[in-house]
Amino acid sequence: MIRKILSIITALVLLAYLVFSAFFMTDVHGDVTECTGIDLHIQDSLHYDLIDSDMVLNLLTEHGMNPVGRTMDRIDVYEMENVLLTHPLVGKAQCYITSGALVRINIGSKVPLVHVRNNTGQDFYVDSRGEILTDRTLAVNLPVATGYIDRSFAGSELLQVVRAIDRSDFWKAQIEQINVTREGCFELVPRVGDHLLLLGTSDNVGEKLDRLMNFYMNGLKEVGWNKYSTISVAYENQIVCKKRK
Repeated sequence: MIRKILSIITALVLLAYLVFSAFFMTDVHGDVTECTGIDLHIQDSLHYDLIDSDMVLNLLTEHGMNPVGRTMDRIDVYEMENVLLTHPLVGKAQCYITSGALVRINIGSKVPLVHVRNNTGQDFYVDSRGEILTDRTLAVNLPVATGYIDRSFAGSELLQVVRAIDRSDFWKAQIEQINVTREGCFELVPRVGDHLLLLGTSDNVGEKLDRLMNFYMNGLKEVGWNKYSTISVAYENQIVCKKRK
């Protein structure tokens, strides 16, 4: 009887040891499973391909943060996020370990909306949040903004006009250049038609573009796209056209 009791106690002690090893020893020594790969997802690129898998892998490798081949206990996903956010075109980064010994990386690229070449010779891009991008390797088809545009103006008034244009498929296709005068007024150069569109300031830009659209559809359609040299909607409820000489 005593021997049976001792056997039961021994078995319970052994079971307790195994449970202890499973839950606590792993924490002490860490997860020695090796990472087998990266599950990369790139978002918000608008098909510009500004960020690709090679860029992500090279950036992590350069900083000694490539997780592939490392044991899970040596992978710092928060530091990986910080490294990725150092790239000028990365707007957001999220890294975490998944089942299957993978590291999931979600990348959101910044979205450039306009290419600025101002009167002082500066050359930069403005993204959808008004942030200035100075990476000159960007090879995307964007409207060009010229004239009196400092960085503050680019992230405010210019961005307001560009956003309004970007919301319309018609204006996105029609406007190829935006010029800003010394007085801070906007001149739009269309791809179709030999005329200049005068917006005035950025105030009520959406309403101004709507008036222009209505005139395009109901006015220029009748008289021709090249009759006027300028078409102005700078003033409220007015469209002022100057005939070509």
